[in-house]
Amino acid sequence: MNIQPNLTSIQQSLVKRMAICLVILLLGLTIVNSGKLHLFTPLTFTLYVLPFMLFFSVMYTCYQMALKKGRLWFLWWLLLILFVGITYRCVKYYYYDLVPLFFKGFTSAWKPEHRTELLSRISSGLLFFVAIVAADYFAWAHFYTNALFKKVQVQLHSMSDVQLLSGHFMRRLYNIVRVQRKSVQSESLDFFQYVTDKIAKPTVLVPLKEEWHYLMLLVSYSMDRSFIVEGDELLDRGMWNRSIPTLSLMTWIENAIAYSPCDPVEPIVIRWVKVQQGMQLHIKNCIASADLQHGTGKGLQLVNRLYKQMNNQFIELEYAIEDQKYFVIKLTFKS
Repeated sequence: MNIQPNLTSIQQSLVKRMAICLVILLLGLTIVNSGKLHLFTPLTFTLYVLPFMLFFSVMYTCYQMALKKGRLWFLWWLLLILFVGITYRCVKYYYYDLVPLFFKGFTSAWKPEHRTELLSRISSGLLFFVAIVAADYFAWAHFYTNALFKKVQVQLHSMSDVQLLSGHFMRRLYNIVRVQRKSVQSESLDFFQYVTDKIAKPTVLVPLKEEWHYLMLLVSYSMDRSFIVEGDELLDRGMWNRSIPTLSLMTWIENAIAYSPCDPVEPIVIRWVKVQQGMQLHIKNCIASADLQHGTGKGLQLVNRLYKQMNNQFIELEYAIEDQKYFVIKLTFKS
């Protein structure tokens, strides 16, 4: 049985990884308290471990969300610091005020000397949190991601340079992503796996929305080029569900990257516009005059053949040279 899909599902799921960490935390608390387990009932032991589990869940979520570097990532760090700061007061209230209201004798009355014991327990809990999170990171974000990246590297080295997306281009993209932070590497694994799977089936049609999603990933990974992406908000659900040849948009972007200079003044433009026939996608890039006579790569020739077979899909493809400087692709989706 192939367990890789299950492991990948766990790696990409915050809930599943947190559940595993909570099980480890529960086992750790059970082992630490093994000498006095006979003093607990199932209910009182649950009440004892509950604050550990709750605080771990909240802090783990804040930590993982902060690592994603989203728009509000700094707020997650602030929340994490806040929860650490209020831990003492919350735990003191829970063990010595709240639970004893319902379970007499759960803890003795609060005394000043309990402060040291409680701080020690909280410190141990925080150290346990750090240890589990570190193990979680090295298991999933480091070792597992590295193992998958090595597998991807082997697949890319075996790719031909005469196909929709050339092996040379994908290996170049891999080398760019390989030096990024672990979160980017982990997210890119889905992209590389998708591409290698689709290359094996070059005549498959996919929804425009699916192709566009992976195209935007390719754009984000091509950090040595500048892009302008405009007009995708004009597309409605019906347009997103239109079918196109798999990897075709990405092949055009590969072509644009290969033939355009690495110049921020001349970005690669990806633009949707409304035309009389329907919606039209423009892909425009600067190209050296010396390359105008040489045509383009084998991958582009394959794309041309695939679109010629789609005359009954109300899709029209044309190429143009503007000002002897720009190569323009126009893909029209007729209404």
